[in-house]
Amino acid sequence: MSVLELDREHVIHPNHPLGTAVELNIVRGEGVRLFDAEGRAFLDGRSQLNCANLGYGHPRLIRAIQEQVQSLPYLSIFYQFTHPQVVQCAARIAASAPGDLQQVLFTSGGSEALEAALAAIRLYWSRLGRGKTKIISRYQGYHGATSGAIAATGMPMGGANSIQRLMPGHIHIAAPQPVHRSGEDEALQARRAADQLEEAIETEGAESVAAYIAEPVIGVGGYIPPPAGYWPLVREICDRHGVLLVLDEVMTGFHRTGPRFAAQHWGLIPDIMILGKGINGCYVPCGAALFSRRIMDVLSGAKLSGFTHSGHPLAMAAANAAFDAYEQDGIEAHVQKMHSVLMERLRAEFLRLPSVAAVEGLGLMLAIELQRGPQSGVADEALQKVVAAALQKGLIIRGRNSRLALCPPLIVSEAEAMLMLDILHPLLRDVSA
Repeated sequence: MSVLELDREHVIHPNHPLGTAVELNIVRGEGVRLFDAEGRAFLDGRSQLNCANLGYGHPRLIRAIQEQVQSLPYLSIFYQFTHPQVVQCAARIAASAPGDLQQVLFTSGGSEALEAALAAIRLYWSRLGRGKTKIISRYQGYHGATSGAIAATGMPMGGANSIQRLMPGHIHIAAPQPVHRSGEDEALQARRAADQLEEAIETEGAESVAAYIAEPVIGVGGYIPPPAGYWPLVREICDRHGVLLVLDEVMTGFHRTGPRFAAQHWGLIPDIMILGKGINGCYVPCGAALFSRRIMDVLSGAKLSGFTHSGHPLAMAAANAAFDAYEQDGIEAHVQKMHSVLMERLRAEFLRLPSVAAVEGLGLMLAIELQRGPQSGVADEALQKVVAAALQKGLIIRGRNSRLALCPPLIVSEAEAMLMLDILHPLLRDVSA
C-alpha cells in the first residue's frame, strides 16, 4: 500500500472529516517552503497552525536539538530534578515578560498550559477563601483542544455532543468585531466591547467570577485585532472587580505581531500568560503558563500538576536556540518591515478588488476580509474556494468567518511575501468577477 493509502486506513487527522482521504504527503521543509513526495513546493502562508515562526530547517534549532539529544535526551523535572536548559529558558521568558510574570510552568503545548492555568486559578481563589470559580471568555476565541480549553473556546467544537456542553462554570461574551464593520469611532467600539465584560461580571456576580481569558488578537476566529483602547479598559475592569486577567499568547507570542508578546502593543500586564507555538517554532512540542508573583505568593507550598514532557530537555534546547534566533537575527525588526511591505501592497491593490472589504492585522498576523453581502455564508463559500485554488498553485493559507489569514513564517523574505500575493491577487480578482 502507498503512504496515502496507509494513512487513510490508520491515521485520524484532526479537523478533517473521518474517512476522507488526505492529498499531500509532505516529506521535507526548507525556509518557508514545504515539499511533498512528488517534489512539489508549497509556500507556507499560514506557518502551519501559526506556529512555524522560524520556518523549516533553521540551523540554530537543529544544532541545539542534536547537541542536547547526545548529552541528555530526557529528564522529568518533577520533584527535585532540574537541568540547565529548563532553568535558562524559564529565566529568559521571565526576563522578557511584562510586569511581574516571573514563574513558569512548562507543558507539552498551549492547551495543557491553559489547563494548568485553570487549575491554578481555582486553587488561588480557594486559598484566599473566596468562592470564585466562573471563567469568562469570548465567542470566536480559541484556547485549545483539552476539556477545559475547549470549554473556554467560544466556537462550536464537535457538534451537539461536544464536551463544551459538559463543563460548567464557563461564560462567553461577544468579542470585538473588525473595526471597519461598524464605522464607529474606535474608542467607542472599545468601550462597548469592554462594557460587555463588565456587564457579564456584574450579572454573574463579581464574587463568583475567577478570571477573564482572551487572546490579545483573535486568532482562529477571524484574525481580528482589537479596537484601540480595548485592553487598558479590560485591565481596569478586571482590577476593579477582582477578576484575574489571563492572556492567551499561544498564537501571538514570540514576535508574531511584532514585539516579543502582543501585550506590549498596549503596555498590558496580565496576571497569567499562556504560551506555546512560537516558543520554539514547534520544533519540539512545548507550552508554558507564566504566573505573576502575587499568584505564586498565595500558592506558595502548593503542588501544581505537570506533565511527563514538562520542561523536556529537547524542547528547552530548541526554545533557547529560538530565543537566540529571535534576538540575534533581528526578527522583531524584520516582522515590522514585512508588515509594512505587505500592508502597502494589500491596501494599494487588494482593496481595489470588489471582493475585498478590508485588510488589517498586526505584524505577520494579517487578514483579508471578503465582502459579506446580505449572507456571510456566500463569502465563506468563496473563501474556501480561494483556499483550495491557492493550494493548487503552491500556496498554503487558511480562512474562517469570511476572512483569509496571511501568517507566513517570520523569516519570510520580501520576494517570498510578494510571490504569495502574486498567487492570491488573481484568485480574489476571479471571486470579484
